[in-house]
Amino acid sequence: MEFVSQSIREAVCGAVDDSTIVVADSHNFPIVRGLGETVLVAEPHVDTVNDIRTGYRYEKVIAVGGCSVLDVGRACAQPGALTVFPSILSHSCLSTDRSVLIRDGVRTSSRTVAPVVTVISKPSVQAAHRGQGVKWTTSGLGDLFSSFSASIEWQWPSGADDRNHLSPIEVTARVPVVRAAAEWVLGSPGRAGDLDLWSLARYSHESSLEVLRLGHTRLNAASEHQLCYRLQERYPYPADRATHGRLVSIGTLLVCAMFSRSSSEHDFYRSIRRLYEKSGLPSDYGGLNRIGVQREHILRGLDDLSGTDCLLGRLYRRYGSGMADDVFG
Repeated sequence: MEFVSQSIREAVCGAVDDSTIVVADSHNFPIVRGLGETVLVAEPHVDTVNDIRTGYRYEKVIAVGGCSVLDVGRACAQPGALTVFPSILSHSCLSTDRSVLIRDGVRTSSRTVAPVVTVISKPSVQAAHRGQGVKWTTSGLGDLFSSFSASIEWQWPSGADDRNHLSPIEVTARVPVVRAAAEWVLGSPGRAGDLDLWSLARYSHESSLEVLRLGHTRLNAASEHQLCYRLQERYPYPADRATHGRLVSIGTLLVCAMFSRSSSEHDFYRSIRRLYEKSGLPSDYGGLNRIGVQREHILRGLDDLSGTDCLLGRLYRRYGSGMADDVFG
């Protein structure tokens, strides 16, 4: 990861050459337009990836923007030929080798290409997170903390009370980067808007590298991400309100609550709720309503998962709507 003092446009200008294609989202496309071959990415669809692969000649890829355009950039690039410029820190997949793409209306994750370097433009990112932009900080934290529920699912896949011998130490030990990030947030004065953005970037980057080291995403994305995808597929949420990290945090809180209830580790759940409060993540139906997510949306998403073997699906089959009401009611 590199931190630069240049704006995104200045930094991209210094990295682009005649063999480079630049892919950018709607916010950043006007900023980088004209810096070589530039392509606007509206959504991370497999058709978009195919159109870029077949319609352009390039050797290197630069991806500029949020999570979706980075996913497209990873899917279009060859190994060793990708540079990413995240414009917001709204997710923890800054430097991973996975892309979530839409095919036939369904979001699926697949292995693609990791960037050679992740470049953070300090002035551009800082400007994006000011004022109302604190939502991007909150979203990034929500995506990071999903590793707690993923760790629980990794070690307690059945969700059965009589098989839950996990301790919170075992849960957090599997995800040391995220454990350190949680301790940093809980130990910091103020709330999400007061956090050091460059520390957030480093934690998100290190979390991405864990995926590369492990060779899988099972400790970074589990049924809390599946619930997020079901909600996004069913409901047209505004992306700047119901951000990825906020949506993912719904399933994370549900899994942590059910784990704590089953194991009687109530201090763990209380610490997770404190973490949500400090991070600005929604932890009740009122907060969810403010980002456009209704109770019936969550229940419908959980019902969709009930036909699967993921942990949230198993828990919903056992506890029904009372599971969500106990946590968010």
